Amino acid sequence: MTQAKAPKAVVVGVGAEAGLGAALCRRFAAEGHDVLVAGTTPAKIEAVADSIRRAGGRATAVPTDTTREDQVAALFDRAMIDGDSGPADLVVYNAGNNRPHDFRTMSVEWFEDTWRVGCLGGFLVGREAARRLTPLGRGTVLFTGASASLRGRPSFAAFSAAKAGLRMVAQSMAREFGPQGLH
Repeated sequence: MTQAKAPKAVVVGVGAEAGLGAALCRRFAAEGHDVLVAGTTPAKIEAVADSIRRAGGRATAVPTDTTREDQVAALFDRAMIDGDSGPADLVVYNAGNNRPHDFRTMSVEWFEDTWRVGCLGGFLVGREAARRLTPLGRGTVLFTGASASLRGRPSFAAFSAAKAGLRMVAQSMAREFGPQGLH
């Protein structure tokens, strides 16, 4: 009798060990998932992966800049390898850069950087997930949100715009791919 393969999860946007991304990684590992821990800071994601392995779970740190299409595609190439664990079927996008800035002095570069991390990265991760999981007819893609996606606050125009855009990406994906088994 063959043993069932462990499920695989990809958590994108892991930073500090006390943050949401790390908590999601630990939870999925505790539930038996082989977790790919993705983020931009190698030392931070390795610390999270190491803590999961010390607790008896399976985790691999994968440095990934979600604003770089080639790095997101490489992450999903790795996530879909059918080895000891099957291909990924759970993806979380948690990347963000919630920093205040006075609207009157905000540069185009500041606004664009915030949008690239908060929205464009979510699009790239969502698109790769849809490309890889829809043919399987199953999977879940989660995008962490913020109240900023519904209402802006003073000094957070860039973050609010990025989160509102990410919310629309998620809603559009749900309507397009839900009927195909991707939720």
